[in-house]
Amino acid sequence: MKAIRLYIGLCMFLGFNALVSSQSVSIELSAKWVKGYDVFKKDSIIYFPELMITYRNISDTSFYFQKVSDSRYGLPSLPAAGLLQYPIEEFLNPNYFKRAKMHGDYTGEHYKVEIGDNLFSKGWIAINDTCNIEVEHEIDMINSALQNIYEYIYRENYKPMDTRDEFKLYYTISDMVPEVILTKYKDKFVFLKPGESCTDTYNLIGFKLLKGSFTFYIRPHLLPYVYTAPIWDSHQSQYAERKVLLPQIVGGYTLYSGNFYSNKITMTF
Repeated sequence: MKAIRLYIGLCMFLGFNALVSSQSVSIELSAKWVKGYDVFKKDSIIYFPELMITYRNISDTSFYFQKVSDSRYGLPSLPAAGLLQYPIEEFLNPNYFKRAKMHGDYTGEHYKVEIGDNLFSKGWIAINDTCNIEVEHEIDMINSALQNIYEYIYRENYKPMDTRDEFKLYYTISDMVPEVILTKYKDKFVFLKPGESCTDTYNLIGFKLLKGSFTFYIRPHLLPYVYTAPIWDSHQSQYAERKVLLPQIVGGYTLYSGNFYSNKITMTF
C-alpha cells in the first residue's frame, strides 16, 4: 500500500476552548484507510482512504440542522466540466467506464476541496491552490475526472438496486414542515441530543487514483433556510431564487444555524 502523508489542520483547534462557549456544534473531518476492491478489477483487493464527517453536539440543548454534504452510498458528488469535449452521442449516452479510465495524473498538484460548496446539491468542488476562491473562476477539469469515476462506481455497484429519486436540488414550501422533515428528508438533516455525535463516511478512492494533494474543509456556517424552485422574474428577465425558513422546532429538536467549530485535513497521494 502506497504511503500517505496525512496532516490535520491544527490551526482550527488552537482556539477550541474559546469557541466552545460561543459555538454549540462541531463538524470535524478525519480519515482512515479501509480494505476494498479495485475500481476496475473487482478481483483485486486494495486499500483506499475514507473521509469521515463527524457531527457533534457540544451543548446542553437538543439541536437539528442541515447536513453539510449529501452522498449516494458514501460517494461524493462533484461538478462536471468540459462536457463539450465529447461528441453528442457520448453526451446523450455516456460510457462512464471509458471516461473513468481516461483520468489524468495530478501528482505534484495541490487542490482545496470545499465540502458543501453547492448550496443546492451539497456537493464538493476541487479548486486548484493557485486560484482565488473568492473570485469567479472556471470549474477545474479535475472535477470532471472525479465525477466520472464516482458516477461509474455508482452505476456499476448501486444504481441497479437504487429505488430512490435522484438528488433533489430544490424543496417545496410544503416540504419544510416538521412531519415531512422527520420522514421523507430525515437523512438530509442531523438530529443530536446534548453530547451526542454521528458520522458520515465518504469514499476517497477517486482522489487516490488521480494522485495529488487535497485539503478538505467546510465553510463553517449553517443556514437557517433551504432553497425552493426558482421562479421567472419578468422585471429582471431572469430566474429568482426563493428561500423558505426551516421550522424552529422539529420533533423536540431546536434549529441550529450560524457558525460551528471545524477543522481541515490534507491528504497527499
